[in-house]
Amino acid sequence: MFTQFSKAAVVALLVVINSVAMSAEAGAIKISDAWARNSAPGAPSAGFLMVKNQGDTDDTLLSVEGDFAKKLELHRTMEVDGVMKMVHQAEGIVIPAGAMVSFKPGGYHLMFMGLTKNFEVDEVYEVDLVFEKAGRIRVELPVKTMAMDTMTH
Repeated sequence: MFTQFSKAAVVALLVVINSVAMSAEAGAIKISDAWARNSAPGAPSAGFLMVKNQGDTDDTLLSVEGDFAKKLELHRTMEVDGVMKMVHQAEGIVIPAGAMVSFKPGGYHLMFMGLTKNFEVDEVYEVDLVFEKAGRIRVELPVKTMAMDTMTH
């Protein structure tokens, strides 16, 4: 039987474990608030996170890698000729020195196409983010629904 203190300790531990799973860092780059959207059968998914460059020089996110999809790309949702489109960022995404870049729905995001299986809520997938200067950073992406994210962020 748990005491009130034991319950509080378990909850605190779970919060710490969850925050560790959604954050990582290498060099001047810190990744936080990482998650992926659940997917419907045959549909792609996307990953979202915050990238903070704590250094004095710009760095560039060059690519995203993982073994759960045929194609993983860096994308940005933007208006092109009056129509909202997802545009592949083939040259990478600059993370300015001292700045934070948000990867969120409707903006920059990680795009996962040709999934080996549907992303289900509470699953966790790993990606490697490859930076020009910071190198490779492994990040865990817990799967959530879009509605769940709007409640927690």
